[in-house]
Amino acid sequence: MITAVFEGWRREGIDFLVLRNYEQLPAFTTNDIDVLVRPGQRENAARHLVAAAARHGFMLLNRAEFATLAFYFANPETGAQVHFDLFTCLQWRGLDFIDCSGFLDRRIRRGLFDVPGRADEAVTNLLAYLIYAGKVKEKYRASIQSGFAADPAGAVALLWGTYGAERARWLVEQCRNGGWDAVGKSVGELRKLLLRRSLLRKPIRTICSLATNLLRVGRRLLAPPGVVVVLCGADGCGKTTAGKLLVEMLGGTFSPDKGRQFHWKPPVFSGRRRAARGAVTAPHAQPPRGLAGSMIFFAVHWLEFVFGAPLKLLPVTFRGGLVLIDRHYYDFFVDQRRYRLRLPMSVVRAGYALLPKPDLVLVLDAPTAVLRSRKQEVSEEETARQREAYARLGDLPGIVRIMDATQSPVAVAESMQRELFRFMAERNKKRCGM
Repeated sequence: MITAVFEGWRREGIDFLVLRNYEQLPAFTTNDIDVLVRPGQRENAARHLVAAAARHGFMLLNRAEFATLAFYFANPETGAQVHFDLFTCLQWRGLDFIDCSGFLDRRIRRGLFDVPGRADEAVTNLLAYLIYAGKVKEKYRASIQSGFAADPAGAVALLWGTYGAERARWLVEQCRNGGWDAVGKSVGELRKLLLRRSLLRKPIRTICSLATNLLRVGRRLLAPPGVVVVLCGADGCGKTTAGKLLVEMLGGTFSPDKGRQFHWKPPVFSGRRRAARGAVTAPHAQPPRGLAGSMIFFAVHWLEFVFGAPLKLLPVTFRGGLVLIDRHYYDFFVDQRRYRLRLPMSVVRAGYALLPKPDLVLVLDAPTAVLRSRKQEVSEEETARQREAYARLGDLPGIVRIMDATQSPVAVAESMQRELFRFMAERNKKRCGM
């Protein structure tokens, strides 16, 4: 698929280069593929990228605008995942943290694709993570040193235009000598220089670029590229094991560094108390509360569900991460006794109607005998009742899918992955108006 993309771009006369992590391309990649294209050719490059992927059985899961135009693909049959980032410039919050307009003119041919010049690649590897995260990524330090050693004058000239002569020479010298801590501590000064020099040299363009970035951020808040997935099912269905495997399998689409996992709900004001609580082995051991106590308990935790969505979930999905939640609010429909509740179902339904909904709910189901062979924390009758109650969650608003949990944990996780791929592809079509 990657070979077909590069060949197609060559045929179409699209000028492009792979910015970094290209050593094993096109045969293999574990990273996103960062591609710089000429500004006027980006949409044409995007069209050919999507078409080539489709011809090789890859669905477009997500087209998202970060500082780049990001494309996430997956093959539902093999589970293979590919992530392309199309760059036309290198920006931080709408500001060009380095002028890359000459990169394509200085590119070096490497088989099916081109790569940057030594100084261009070294400066990109230095600043792309430093400006965003305040440190130099360990994996790029050797290549930065060698690039600056090979062409120190070119590196200084490239940095000079954005950060001034003095800071440019200092950065190159520190990197050549391994002064990574000092470079990391300079990020605040670098950001100030970036903003100040951009406003002084190109005030109108800088203001327009900052405004465009704010609009892009606003669009992403309204339609976050990440996904909230809830796993449900009676005890013994294998939620925990399958969930861990699912996160591992989705590493090519959702960076583990950006994702979060929660049990029941994201903690807002109950985190410390829940952290101190041990694993539950007898969920129905204590008697239910009365109606008044149940209403108070429910109200407090309902508020945590409400506030948890914008405070804990949205920051993850805004960055394009995966949120995986075990159980969630759906337990109130199925197993109130686990929380010592005694509530009318009308109250539970009313609370649900006012909650932000997850993107996808996966209910793991298996025959009662199978569930009992794995876990026996409640009676056989209760297991059978819970299984039927979870199956009825499909009647609620939202996207609920019943998954066969009789398979091996790996097979269950693979089927969950395919379901998530289908959901994301359909969501992307709706968002793009296709």
